[in-house]
Amino acid sequence: MALATPAYADWKITDESPAQSPDASLVTERKVLSRAGQTGSLTTRRIDLVWFNASAFTLKIIDNGPADRPRYAGLGAAMLSHGCLAGSNGGFFLKDHSPSGLMIAAGTAQGSFGKGALLSGVLLSSGNHNPYLLRRAEYDSAKYKATDLIQAGPFLVDQGTTVKGLSPENSRRRTFILHDGGKWFALGLSDALTLAELGILLARPDFSPSRRIHRALNLDGGTSSGLYYERGRAGQPFLVEPYKTVRNFVGIVPRSRPR
Repeated sequence: MALATPAYADWKITDESPAQSPDASLVTERKVLSRAGQTGSLTTRRIDLVWFNASAFTLKIIDNGPADRPRYAGLGAAMLSHGCLAGSNGGFFLKDHSPSGLMIAAGTAQGSFGKGALLSGVLLSSGNHNPYLLRRAEYDSAKYKATDLIQAGPFLVDQGTTVKGLSPENSRRRTFILHDGGKWFALGLSDALTLAELGILLARPDFSPSRRIHRALNLDGGTSSGLYYERGRAGQPFLVEPYKTVRNFVGIVPRSRPR
């Protein structure tokens, strides 16, 4: 970890987010990372984020079914079918396309609550439609009464600090979820980065000055990574489709009144 920190401390972070209402409950951000190499060439990476306020929106897990009979043509189709204003791919899945760890979609549970670094986080919407980003040990099924849930991992940031021991290998496209410790959550998609690089960047004070990141959890990455959000009057939705068929999606939907 000590070797990774200097390598990414010198990246410049430029905010290229579109102009949006300061009162909006769902906002998008774009961060462009740039760094000059030893030969003078400029290396750039992009990170796109969709922030939502939990007072107005919550999370929805969408089951895509088995690989040979997927329910949706892709991420965009799943989001449109369920009225999601934004969303991404979800958690990991096994070779037989069954979910890795526990998945609850529309109140139906599949798989089993699992252990390990790739299942160290729990992303859920409770029976009262409140979204949560928890560590595995914090989850209590009787307390939260989840209607929608996936396990994923590893954590990238916790308590505002980069998690130790993240891998500096395997630079790849990644998706993740953020929480500011209060009402704001975000889904994100990055260009190719290692887990260590992404954890360091997300914890930097200048990455998101308006909403400091309290927790960040890695979702399934690489060829599974995708992000969708509506642009409203600005034009067609932003859509990066996963390269392969994934088992589930995470959607952002307007929340209804608590039950």
